[in-house]
Amino acid sequence: MSYQDLTNRIKKNFKVLGAAKIIGGLMSALTLLLIGRALGVEKFGIFSMVISAVEICNIFLSFRVWDTAVKFIGENLEKRRTASKYLSLSLLLGLASSAISFLIIILITNFFAENLFSSVSNSKQLVITYSIVVLFISLNEIIDGILRVLDRYKSIFKINIYTNLFRLLLVITTLILFGLNIQNIINCFVLSYICGFIVRIIFLTEALKLSSITIDPLDLPNSQSCFRFTKFMLNAHFSNILNIANDKNLGVLAVGYLATPYYAGLYRAARAIVKIIRRMMDPLLEIIFPELVRLYSEKNFKTYRRIIFDSTKLILLVSLGVGGVIYYFSNSIIILFFGEQYIEAVLALQILIMGMIIHNTAYWVNPSILSSGNPKFLSIITITTTATYCLCLPYFIGQINHEGAAISLVIKNILTLLLGLVFYFKFLKNKV
Repeated sequence: MSYQDLTNRIKKNFKVLGAAKIIGGLMSALTLLLIGRALGVEKFGIFSMVISAVEICNIFLSFRVWDTAVKFIGENLEKRRTASKYLSLSLLLGLASSAISFLIIILITNFFAENLFSSVSNSKQLVITYSIVVLFISLNEIIDGILRVLDRYKSIFKINIYTNLFRLLLVITTLILFGLNIQNIINCFVLSYICGFIVRIIFLTEALKLSSITIDPLDLPNSQSCFRFTKFMLNAHFSNILNIANDKNLGVLAVGYLATPYYAGLYRAARAIVKIIRRMMDPLLEIIFPELVRLYSEKNFKTYRRIIFDSTKLILLVSLGVGGVIYYFSNSIIILFFGEQYIEAVLALQILIMGMIIHNTAYWVNPSILSSGNPKFLSIITITTTATYCLCLPYFIGQINHEGAAISLVIKNILTLLLGLVFYFKFLKNKV
C-alpha cells in the first residue's frame, strides 16, 4: 500500500471515528451538565470521587487485554484461524480479569469506603453499585479494539452515538420522573454500560461473520503463543498501572481527599470541558496503533516515521485552534455549561487546556513504543512521569487546591513529551 493510500484510509477512518467521538463527547458533556447543575458543586464532587475510586481500582486489578489483542490479532489478520484463537483467548482473559476485579473491589469497599467518603452515609452502596461497570469495561475495550483491527469504524461510530444517547436520555428521564441524586445517577451509568456491551456484541457478531473469524473458547493458541501473549499483556498492564498518572480519575480523587469534595467538583467540571480537546486525539490514537503495528512488522520504517510526524502535526494544529477558542471563552463556557456556582473552575480549565495540548502532541509516544516492541522503555517513561505527578499532586493541591492538580498534570505531560522524544531519537529516527 502506498503512503497516499494509507493516509487516505487514515483520514477516512479519522473522519468517521472523530465525528463519533465529538458527537458522543457533546452528549457526554450535556449529561454532565445536567448532573452538575442538579447536584451542585459538593455533591457533584462526591459523585465524581465514587466513579474515580472504582475506575482507579479497576486499572490496578483488570488486565489490560485490549491493546495486546489488537497487536496479536492485527499481526495475524491474514491467518484467520490464528486470529480466531487470539480473539478467543482475549475474551476469556478479559472476562476472567473483570470478574476478579469486581470481587476484589467489593472486598476493598467493605473495609475502606467509609474512610475515603467520611461525609457520605451510603458510601458503600454507591461504590458497590458503580463497581458493576468493571464487569463490562475490559470486554467493551477488547470489542472496540477488534472492530478497529477489522476496519469497522462505522460500527464504532454507531456504538458511540447509541450508548451516549441512551445514557443522556436515561439521565433526563430520571430527572423528570424521580429527580437526580447520586444513587440515581450511578444507576443510570451502570445501565448505560450494560446497554453499550449489548450493542457491541451485536456489531462484533456481524463483523466476525463477514471476516470469517470465529470465537471458540476451546480452540486457543498453543502454550508458547499463550505465554507470548500473556507476557506482552502483563508488561502492558504493568505500564498501565504505572501510567495511572495519565488517568483523569487520580486527580479528581486526590483533590477530593486532600482538599474537599467541593474542589473535586470544580476540578471535574473543568476536566469535563477540556475533554473536548482530548476527544480529538482519541480517534487518531485508536486508528494509528493498528497501522503502526502493521508498518513495523513489515519493516516499513520510513512510512512509520512519516505517519508519526504528519499525524502529530495535524493533531497539534487542531488542538491549538480548539484550545484557543475554549481558553478565550472559558468564563462563558463554565457558566453556560455548569452555572455560576462553578466559576472558580475557570483558572483550572485554562491550565488544563495547556496540559491537553501538550498531551495531544505526545499522543504517539505510547503506540510507537508498544508497536516497536519496547515495553521496557515505556515502563521507564511511565515510572518517571507517574512518580513526578504523584509527588506534585499533594504539594500543589495543598497550595492551591484544584488548580494545583491542573498544574501537576501540565508538568507530567511536558515530561512525557520530552522522554518520548528521547525514545524517538534513540530507537526510531535511524531505523532503515
